[in-house]
Formats: sequence, structure tokens, C-alpha cells
Amino acid sequence: MHIEFETSGGYANISLAYRGDTDKLPPEVAGKLLKLIESSRVFELQQSEIAPSTAGPPDAFIYKLTLYEGGQKKSLTFNDATVPDQLKSLLELLQELAWEQLRKD
Repeated sequence: MHIEFETSGGYANISLAYRGDTDKLPPEVAGKLLKLIESSRVFELQQSEIAPSTAGPPDAFIYKLTLYEGGQKKSLTFNDATVPDQLKSLLELLQELAWEQLRKD
């Protein structure tokens, strides 16, 4: 699965991005990531259910997540106020991966 994740905002206006493929990650990380994607039911979420109706508070983070799997593409954009609880663990892992990728570059 190919993953594109971006987050920006917060007090410091931090921007992070992660782009990668689960088949290029260590097996334990890929397994955890795929399990979180499955358990979050991200492919079942509709943008209209989580779309920010306003910009949110000035310190809110904005998230963009795009997943590509076997010809299927799912893109979602949301902020701290609209993020579904079921995505929070996935976002935490993606943020960790983004920091790791940033340190390597």
C-alpha cells in the first residue's frame, strides 16, 4: 500500500510529510500500520463526514491522508476538531514515520 500523509499547523505551524510503501517498511512496522488502517475503517469514511466546516482554532493541525491500494484510492482531509477517534492511533504512527523520514533526509 502506498501512503501519502501531510500535517501542518499548530502553534509553531509545523509541517510534516510522510510518503512511503508498506512493502518497503520493516515487517513489524508495516504490519502495525496495515492493522491500524484496517481497524480504523479508513476506506469506509466519507470526506463529507469529517470535512472541517471551519478553519478550526488557530492552533489546530490539518491532516491530509491518501492511501493507494490495488487500484483503489482514498483521500481525506480533516483537522483536530473533526478527526474521528478511530483514526487517532493511525495518525500517531504516521507522525512518527514522518519524523523518522525527516531525520533521514
